[in-house]
Amino acid sequence: MAAKKYVSPTISLDPLDPDFHRADIEFHGVDHSGASFEAAVFLNNPGADETTAKEPEQGYAGSFHIFGHGGCLGDAGHCDVTGPPRPYDPRPAHPLTPAKKVVIATDAVRRALGEGPDVTVAVVPKVTSGTGRVDLEDVLKFERLAIVTYR
Repeated sequence: MAAKKYVSPTISLDPLDPDFHRADIEFHGVDHSGASFEAAVFLNNPGADETTAKEPEQGYAGSFHIFGHGGCLGDAGHCDVTGPPRPYDPRPAHPLTPAKKVVIATDAVRRALGEGPDVTVAVVPKVTSGTGRVDLEDVLKFERLAIVTYR
């Protein structure tokens, strides 16, 4: 069974400075409590799946990896993230605090800009490890994505 992929709504590239030095695709609030997986990122290829070649001609932008925690093994509430740490609190954040993942996608974003003013982002997860405590189909969960450029 393949994991569910994500395809973004159309994203306008008009706000991007066309003379950028570097472009990143950022994923904010990535859940890493479940299975381990690789997330292959494709631009302007909403039909991409696990069999799609990771080639520029297919819109491949790069990948990020999640080393999942395999589900909660503790008491009820043990894995609940209660919120961000207080300001000036030197203790580390909860181990399951959602992550930020960055895919450096300079060439892929340049190609997408050459194709038109809009882009779609497809993210194809491939599960690499899991346990009976996790959903192996709905592994990719994140709050938002952004395409950012740097001069």
